[in-house]
Amino acid sequence: MANINLGMFKSYDIRTKNHFLTDELRDRLLNAVTLYYRDVLKVNSVVICRDARLYVPLLAEEMTKVMRKAGLDVYLNPLPVSTCQFYFTCMKYKESAGLMLTASHNPGEYIGIKLVSKGLLPIAMDYGPEGGIRKIMEYYTEEKRVEPVSKPGKCIIMNELQNYIDYSMKLAGVKEGSLKGLRVMLEFLSGSAGVEEALAFQKAGAEVEVRNVVPDGFFRSGDPNPIIESSVAPAREAMKKGSFDIGFCFDGDGDRMDLMDADGQQIVPGLNMSVIVENLMSIYGGEKKEVYADVKAIPVSLCEIASHGVNVHIIRNGHSFIKAKLRDNCDKGFFASEEESAHYYVNLPYDEEHPEKGYAAVESTLFFALLTARSFLEKPQAYKKVRKLQESLFRVREWPVLCENAPEKMPEILNRVENRMKELGAIVIDSMEDGSSLDATLMRFNLPEKFTQETSLEGKTWAQVAQRISRSEDAMARWEVVSNSKEECERLNAEVKKIVSEYVEAGFARFSNED
Repeated sequence: MANINLGMFKSYDIRTKNHFLTDELRDRLLNAVTLYYRDVLKVNSVVICRDARLYVPLLAEEMTKVMRKAGLDVYLNPLPVSTCQFYFTCMKYKESAGLMLTASHNPGEYIGIKLVSKGLLPIAMDYGPEGGIRKIMEYYTEEKRVEPVSKPGKCIIMNELQNYIDYSMKLAGVKEGSLKGLRVMLEFLSGSAGVEEALAFQKAGAEVEVRNVVPDGFFRSGDPNPIIESSVAPAREAMKKGSFDIGFCFDGDGDRMDLMDADGQQIVPGLNMSVIVENLMSIYGGEKKEVYADVKAIPVSLCEIASHGVNVHIIRNGHSFIKAKLRDNCDKGFFASEEESAHYYVNLPYDEEHPEKGYAAVESTLFFALLTARSFLEKPQAYKKVRKLQESLFRVREWPVLCENAPEKMPEILNRVENRMKELGAIVIDSMEDGSSLDATLMRFNLPEKFTQETSLEGKTWAQVAQRISRSEDAMARWEVVSNSKEECERLNAEVKKIVSEYVEAGFARFSNED
């Protein structure tokens, strides 16, 4: 069989470099997706939105044609929007399925699709009716094609921008003019979230400085990823030179939100969650008290979140997985989650006036940015506290290793690291509380398995090592180490590097910064 690029079917979405998606393969893919939506999801209509990257206008145009050919109505926003605005749009058209044409934080040459069924049910690999993305891949492999129906679907142009802004402000408790006196810098890295974020903050009365706000699929300011330091370094420098209170940096499709303090330093998502969680809980009248936290969340973040009477549960990485868990467990009191890669998740009410109409598990950086700004004005001392906590830590940020030539070696590397950490005295956590896999390994030294309101880390030296196989990049494993001791952090990171380096020296792997 000729190379038909099956590698684009990822765990949580469909994503590939554009030159691997030839005209013939693009047509094959669009037919497969359309057949899945019509014949498996059995929807009558589909919401289609797209971000700013260079190759998605053609994809949006062609996808609309194939969907209509199959008899499906298409609600199309032709303008670049954030993935979060896309989710809100799907909330408004909740009987429709949805497609967001984006490759998120990847460089400009990438193209991709995020998929949801009606009710914002995530569609991922082996998640969704008949296997979700796996079923689409089956249609694609078999080259299934749409036969024209006698009555083509309609194309309805829509734009939910203003409704999204109004909804987010109201739910975040931010009124017109209520952020007056706050100086905010917004860095968009030429992505697609600029209009909604800037308009909302301006309406709320904040003094706003925007950077790289014009959507530009060339991403001339750097890869649109707020955790790549070279991309955000100019914004951090601007924060230092300016007199801003806080700053936000967003990724290419606007579903990542990196928070910066007045000195341009990142406040990690877990610590930001610990400040905003009380205001977040108030949206649910205090009835929901269960929060998920990323497998890499810093232990002091877990302590601070739990100190507010919130029950914190470690969850595996993955956008679709987290949203599915939030959705499935909403009635059990779960209301939000964070990932240390600058993602925030929340169960949002379809109708803010009538929560009894149900919730949708989504990402909404506009909502979280506004709630963070409000919390900063109300609790400036809390942000000083978490900044001080963060400064007391020593952290080796997540670093990757690629095994393109020998992917079978990755499990071996991870097993050796885990065994070495056990020898050094770590407790190992590899499953969630419900028994499902973490899809990662968390190795803790002098730390509890679960954090409660009574947990204290005072007076002890602790450390945490997190390792995982990336599900959004091919043949990549990642590690992160954090401790309240510089020596312990460096020692444990060196132990991991020693093992990994053996495979690099043998030619089985390479450190990704050697591109």
